[in-house]
Amino acid sequence: MPLVRQWTVFDDCEILVWEIAETPEVLLKNVVAEAEEWEEFKTISHPQKQLEWLTGRYVMQLLVESKGLPYEGMVKDEHGKPHLRHRIAEISITHTVKYVGVTLHPTKPLGIDIERMADKLARVAPKFLSENEKLEVQMELPKLVTYWCAKEALYKLDGVRRLNFKNHIFVEPFGDSNAYGQGVVTFPEIPKQLHQLHRFWVEDFCGVVAI
Repeated sequence: MPLVRQWTVFDDCEILVWEIAETPEVLLKNVVAEAEEWEEFKTISHPQKQLEWLTGRYVMQLLVESKGLPYEGMVKDEHGKPHLRHRIAEISITHTVKYVGVTLHPTKPLGIDIERMADKLARVAPKFLSENEKLEVQMELPKLVTYWCAKEALYKLDGVRRLNFKNHIFVEPFGDSNAYGQGVVTFPEIPKQLHQLHRFWVEDFCGVVAI
């Protein structure tokens, strides 16, 4: 069964994690998408990326319909952020080589990211961690992947492609076993924003939802 887990946090924030298992042939028969989405699909040349794209839309459809809402595909805004057609709810989507994660809230913007723990995160840490965050993380992989996913989720939540991970997005320290935390977004043109974070693990993959 490809469904890994479906659960609710922060009252109305629904999360679904799915293991990529279906073949492209099966997905192509079941995915609901409009013409512009299929045009986007045609630009993807790598078979694995095609599979992730198809699975992401299929799983988003499952999540939306599980909430009793009609699924009519997705559209992207001028910043490339995906939305449900007609904006009947707020969504976010992420995919890796093994898992797809989707999340939905009736009214609040949100973001989700899933990433596998990997040594490469230590190499790029100076580019996305502030000085205080580096002291907190100490190059420990579970913390590195948590901070990366949290910042990516907050970036997706903002959705305007103006934020710098190191200078504009900050993550409050997570306890090693804590599932919940806080993120802060600061930017010259907007008031300081505080957001709730939810962290989860699937094998050696870390996921974070920001709302």
